[in-house]
Amino acid sequence: MQKSLGLLMLIFYATGMILGAGVYSVIGKAAGVAHEGLWLSFVLAAVAALLTALSYAELSTLFPKAGAEYVYMKEIFPQRKILSFLCGCLMIFAAICTASTVALSFAAYLQDFFKAPEALIAVAVLIFFTLVNIWGVRESGWMNIVFTLVELSGLLIFIYAGLKQPDFGKALSAPLSWGIVNGASLIFFAYLGFESMVNLAEEAKEPEKNIPRAILISLALTTVVYVTVGLAALAMMSPDDLEKSDAVLSDALMRHSPEAARALGGIALFATANTVMIALLAASRICLGMARGRDLPKMFSAILPKRQSPWLASLLVFALTLLFLPLKKIEIIASVSSFVTIVVFIIVNAAVVYLRRKDPARKRPFRVPGAIAGWPVLPLLAAGIALFFLFHFEEQVYYVGFGIVIFVLLVYQALHRRRA
Repeated sequence: MQKSLGLLMLIFYATGMILGAGVYSVIGKAAGVAHEGLWLSFVLAAVAALLTALSYAELSTLFPKAGAEYVYMKEIFPQRKILSFLCGCLMIFAAICTASTVALSFAAYLQDFFKAPEALIAVAVLIFFTLVNIWGVRESGWMNIVFTLVELSGLLIFIYAGLKQPDFGKALSAPLSWGIVNGASLIFFAYLGFESMVNLAEEAKEPEKNIPRAILISLALTTVVYVTVGLAALAMMSPDDLEKSDAVLSDALMRHSPEAARALGGIALFATANTVMIALLAASRICLGMARGRDLPKMFSAILPKRQSPWLASLLVFALTLLFLPLKKIEIIASVSSFVTIVVFIIVNAAVVYLRRKDPARKRPFRVPGAIAGWPVLPLLAAGIALFFLFHFEEQVYYVGFGIVIFVLLVYQALHRRRA
């Protein structure tokens, strides 16, 4: 595939996916458990995300191909084909769940400006961004830059309103408590998205340099924004009021600037639209990688000669995403998406540790720093933190999540027997 993505576009892809709609939905619940330490929860969650991001940076520079997690497992564990199949399917599932749920969120936000059936709007959004992604990754990259700047402006408006409050910064002296850790476990999901960017490694210029840089820069930028958003929210509303609100940022702004609150509702359209576009893009690249590895039909590896985009894989992702629209249970589907993503995070971190022990002399363009007696400490810590986060979902999410894992394993066994 054509290498057309420079460092700037990679940063915007990662930043746009991270900023997305996550912070709008988790900040209230996190404030309810972290209280005045909400801003520290953002810092802890950023550190947790960074640890796994470093593992992704190491593997993406070793194997800069479309397919990311699927390719990593296939290269590191060639005799454990079931592992690469599982990771690939889980990440496709996570991406299409994200696309479908956020498309429905976009349709809900649009009702304030234009009345139309939400399902119809969601389908139209999915069709539009599927066509944009087929048109070309560079074209979708420029659109992503515009959308990311717009959604960033919404958060900056919120921060500006908070800065004008006399209590801004008061939370910096908040006492430490275990609630801060619990808040971080909720806020961690607002940082998900950096893993989607590594699927573009094959289309990146100098991926061995630009992929790690893009991951680290995007996480640094979003952490600064998120921490300041947390301080602004605490300056405008009490933690109890934040917890009770279903639309924290809009409700907080409404008390101080109704015009800004209404503008934030419009900006949310860009945030959700951008998330849909990048999720569809990432899923299509995983499908492309799995088709090349013969775990999906070979036809889905077809590339448009002129546009250099996997058009059949993009259409497959669109069709799969449509299947989840009728469910309409946004919170549950989104939580299941986060659940399977964290399962893959544990596997990815474990793979870094395994490869370091198996092949320590291998040349690595980027290496996660810190090792004791040949054991990489940070990936081990990242795997432990991800495992900790797995215990912060509602009961129903575990049933659905484990059901999906079992279903994928059964599908693999059926396909394996058929080929045998």
